[in-house]
Amino acid sequence: MIKLIDSTIAARDSEDKVNSKSADDKQAPNIITREFVFDYLIVGAGFSGSVIAERLATQSGKKVLVVDKRNHIGGNAYDHYDQHGILVHKYGPHIFHTNSREVFEYLSRFTQWRSYEHRVLASVDGQLVPIPINLDTINKLYGMNLNSFEVEEFYKSLAEPIERISTSEDVVVSKVGRVLYEKFFQGYTKKQWGLDPSELDKSVIARIPTRTNRDDRYFTDTYQAMPLHGFTRMFENMLNHPNIKVMLNTDYQEIEKAIPCREMVYTGPVDEFFDYRHGKLPYRSLDFKHETHNITVFQPAPVINYPNQHLYTRVTEFKYLTGQEHSKTSIVYEFPEAEGDPYYPVPRSENQEIYKKYKALADETPGIYFVGRLATYKYYNMDQCVAQALSVYKQIAVKA
Repeated sequence: MIKLIDSTIAARDSEDKVNSKSADDKQAPNIITREFVFDYLIVGAGFSGSVIAERLATQSGKKVLVVDKRNHIGGNAYDHYDQHGILVHKYGPHIFHTNSREVFEYLSRFTQWRSYEHRVLASVDGQLVPIPINLDTINKLYGMNLNSFEVEEFYKSLAEPIERISTSEDVVVSKVGRVLYEKFFQGYTKKQWGLDPSELDKSVIARIPTRTNRDDRYFTDTYQAMPLHGFTRMFENMLNHPNIKVMLNTDYQEIEKAIPCREMVYTGPVDEFFDYRHGKLPYRSLDFKHETHNITVFQPAPVINYPNQHLYTRVTEFKYLTGQEHSKTSIVYEFPEAEGDPYYPVPRSENQEIYKKYKALADETPGIYFVGRLATYKYYNMDQCVAQALSVYKQIAVKA
């Protein structure tokens, strides 16, 4: 890191000396004027930061420095080959899906795709059944043979009318009743968020549908695919430009003064940026336990959810996601935690009130753009991060 700082500044200093001598021979030779080394400092090499870096470099001709505290690019979407040669997602499964043609076509510049439709089973009452709940889920769980019309009536018979839907519990109970809510959602949500669904905003579960047909896909988006050679390769292609420099294992505060930049794009936690002036925003973290097994297949689905007494929430088998052929297989258990790296903003009204105070500070801070899940305290999917980054770039480009 120090070598990069020194060499970058030395190159600019040398250039300044030459320019100053030619412009004015009377100027004292030991007086050096230093302009900005980079146009933009981008904090974070995940989706939000990388997309904006790529756009600024290729479309606006700007010089960009991307820094990240971690020892890799790609943020939480980072994948790598483990010691057995199996491609794994270090921070749990990342499944790409979007309805945005713009986002899909943009990312297609940096990767080929492998067609992939995600499927999840849930361990309920000693059985593995499809989630989101569909016709087959109900028939298998209760040993029935309902059709689509009958299962719709079955849901209605269980549903409890709720006048004002405001929590995640309200969403599920109003659709499929309390019994299915307790079997599929209550325990899982408690583990995932450390809170009962009755304490969480309705948005947490509202995006999980209940189906009357046999569609067992977890997502129904128009575009569903995985990067053919992995997410990290896609990020490498995105950041491979002479106008982009990347510094890893680096806290931006370490180099902010040493390497001058005109403006900043910040994708880290917004409360941390402002030194927790209005208190700490709650985030949910995860701990991952990776295992490799000397068998070709470990479980009957890419992901199995455990909405029960297990300490982990789900188990993912990566070969389903990547399509890799290998004699062994790698899995990961996910254990939600209150402390650790921030992954998920906790969607509660009182947390939004705290965030509003930080947003007011962010809006008043000139020359800095706050982008991404942590910087805007929103539970974005990957495609939403890309869409927001593209939108922010367009705002920057107007002034750039």
